[in-house]
Amino acid sequence: MVVGSAVSRIILAQVAVTMAIALLLLVSGSSVGAASALSGGAVGFIASLVYARKMLAPNGGDPKAFLSAHYRAEAYKLAYTILLFSLVFTQFKDVQVVPLFATYIATLLVYWVALIFVKSL
Repeated sequence: MVVGSAVSRIILAQVAVTMAIALLLLVSGSSVGAASALSGGAVGFIASLVYARKMLAPNGGDPKAFLSAHYRAEAYKLAYTILLFSLVFTQFKDVQVVPLFATYIATLLVYWVALIFVKSL
């Protein structure tokens, strides 16, 4: 289960970055900014989790099945991202967009940088 553990480490790194940014904002006195950062990070790591769950499902070495699973997983990830951002903007009236999107982007950076270093994916 090398791939599963690598994926888990990437998602845990995204959660850690989210928590670190939110904690920094909280310590600086911005509780709304911290909540906004948590929301943006959550969108990022939940979407990654959805992608991972869909990609780890197919077994076998069929390239067509793998490519199909990848497209399906990306579609789910995009749908969840849109849904989660919609929920944030409709339910969190005081959201601060800079911490929200900065933390979301930070989770994306963690994902892409981690993929460079994880050779088993």
